[in-house]
Amino acid sequence: MKTNFFGLLFALTILTLTSCNNEGVDEIPTSSAEDSIDKNSEMYLGSVYNGKSSSSDCSFEYEGAEGPEHWSMLCGDEWLDCDGNAQSPINIVTSSVIEDGDINNINTNYTNSTTDIINNGHTIQVNYDTGSYASLNNIDYDLLQFHFHTGSEHTIDSYRYPMEMHLVHQDPITKLLGVVGVFFEEGDENETLENILENVPENPNSRYTCKNVFDIRDLLPENLEFYTYNGSLTTPGCSEIVTWFVVKEPIAASHSQIAKFQKIMHKNYRPVQELNGRSVYTK
Repeated sequence: MKTNFFGLLFALTILTLTSCNNEGVDEIPTSSAEDSIDKNSEMYLGSVYNGKSSSSDCSFEYEGAEGPEHWSMLCGDEWLDCDGNAQSPINIVTSSVIEDGDINNINTNYTNSTTDIINNGHTIQVNYDTGSYASLNNIDYDLLQFHFHTGSEHTIDSYRYPMEMHLVHQDPITKLLGVVGVFFEEGDENETLENILENVPENPNSRYTCKNVFDIRDLLPENLEFYTYNGSLTTPGCSEIVTWFVVKEPIAASHSQIAKFQKIMHKNYRPVQELNGRSVYTK
């Protein structure tokens, strides 16, 4: 009897995993304008905060005629913030960083999330289940999604890491954003990152969903000391609604893992922007 029970349990487990793996990659729904909107995307979050259209036919790239130097001119008055005075990313000059003992640590209250990976044509974005949040300088922000840039968008003393991850959080009251930036450096293979990479949709405008769970904390370094400054989204419309928390300690990913992201996303970092009188702080 026990043998039959455990045999059945094993079969059900295999069936569940197989079913999940067979869900595969689905095209992002486009049955209606509402369905096609990714409400966790930076473009949507910035547009809604500023009372602008939540979707746009405008497009951008990272080079050429639709590259970063032209973003502010590509969409009428929708993306004018891309030519603003508080733009991101920036080069963080460590000798100019101001120490502020009143800054509080990053305190996370993250739980597991099921898997929802989107290739939107500009980045690989992983939407996170509701219920996870972080206290960023004493403000509780809900974790909405995280995504990747190759190479890193922020630079440290002009050094560019091979990849950077952005954890996008939103203050549920003000709708302002708190974004945590985490650098990747080449090293050992990252097991959690590999689980994501195995299911990344390689074609633009496609997604992979699965009930398998993972924990974003497994993609964070042990030391969460950070630099912080006021800035913007790093993609159009470049809304200046972000408090940045750029973590100092990088985490490791293998050369092949980073190369796979580069192959799918290509170079998708915005050049660093002028500080224009802003200051960067650390604890």
